Amino acid sequence: MSTPLAAESLGTSHTLPAWIRPALIAAGVFVACWGGAIVWWRVSARVPGPQEWISLLFGLPLTALLAAFVGGKWIARRAAAPADTTPATPAHASGAAAQPVRARHLAILATALRAPHGASAEELAAAIADNKARPDPDRELVDDDGFPVMCARCPDAHDDALQEDVLAWLAAHGMEDPHFGAEQWRALTLASAVAAELAGRAAIEWIVRDDAIPRLQVLPLLPADWSTGQRDAAAAWLRHAAAQAGWQGEIGQAAAGADPAAGIARLADIAAAAEQPCVTLVVACASHVGNATVARWTLDRTLFTATQPQGMMPGEGAAGLLLAASSDGGAVALLAPPEHAQDDPAADLRRRHDARVLEALVERTLAHADVAAADVAMIVADTGHRARHVLELMEYASAQLRQLDGSADVVRVGAAGGYSGIVAFVTALALASHYALARQAPVLCIANEVPGCRLAALVRPAV
Repeated sequence: MSTPLAAESLGTSHTLPAWIRPALIAAGVFVACWGGAIVWWRVSARVPGPQEWISLLFGLPLTALLAAFVGGKWIARRAAAPADTTPATPAHASGAAAQPVRARHLAILATALRAPHGASAEELAAAIADNKARPDPDRELVDDDGFPVMCARCPDAHDDALQEDVLAWLAAHGMEDPHFGAEQWRALTLASAVAAELAGRAAIEWIVRDDAIPRLQVLPLLPADWSTGQRDAAAAWLRHAAAQAGWQGEIGQAAAGADPAAGIARLADIAAAAEQPCVTLVVACASHVGNATVARWTLDRTLFTATQPQGMMPGEGAAGLLLAASSDGGAVALLAPPEHAQDDPAADLRRRHDARVLEALVERTLAHADVAAADVAMIVADTGHRARHVLELMEYASAQLRQLDGSADVVRVGAAGGYSGIVAFVTALALASHYALARQAPVLCIANEVPGCRLAALVRPAV
């Protein structure tokens, strides 16, 4: 029941008790004060009286510690003011108040999933509602103690015939063997199915419309640890898969870097910079279901085990969105492009969390989407089982979106599918499209498992 995100070094067993540091500071202050008093008395050749003994040996250090405590609290309160608070701007001569810039919504024409508990948003939503979507002890993977690893495995992630087709096609087009590992093949297999499904549905859509076929650009969001050659080979194959699915127009590739979170955050820029008319096929994939990941996470002490309850559960999947700059009546939902905020990657190592980054991010997202917090009907997040992220999400929802029922209106994709990187957030967007249509109300999507980054987006019904 997890969606952990980054290989984090869990510091539970290596963290000193919280009282050690202040105790050492207090002892240092007393030693310094006592040592100074003794030296002063010896140099001055004075015999201190009882009142002087008490004042210098106890009063002085206690006063210093109290002053440091009060000063620290004052500094902390000053620092607690949101860093991104916008200062008041002078009124213009016209007297018009400054308004937040409204985001340009993207039309979600279709979604596709290959998740451990569903091959569509509808199937996954039903499994989550029935409480059937969760990682299970795996039949193949075991930890160092010989116990089955808690894992979320896709049943159709292995296809030997597809692997042969990919290698033959790459060789025929002059591309070197990318040397995909077993887990990378699983991810590419799932991504190929998602890309083909979305491209096929888009082809049918434009045949029905009988309009000029726009340019299709493919935006692959691949794991950051893939090499440049592997990323290029996968992107080329996914464009070929879209063509094989029946898309008759031009197919290009949207710029995608090594950071999938940055790629999803740039959706608005990608859509704005694309030639018009244009359709963007976003496909994210990842797989951590394999002995290589289990060995690496065991070595890093980031694998979920009985002794590492805050570790990660291997997961896999692929998720895709078919997006257009305008709906033309064919959208199932509208997406306000994701907003992102940087966070301290080391925050994942701390037990306590700071909700201010998430709160400020969501406030900006709602303002740009021109939606009031009271109108949000659900939250769909990539959050898994790790306590820090769950608390951050639930405390935000209970404090800022009090109209939501924490058990029925907050869906944690990560608790169903294990760790799958940015795939969990794209899956959340696909699920949000389903929920927005079903509830006819806006749905907030949040990613708080990505190390060093927070993402938020709003999905609303098209009508």
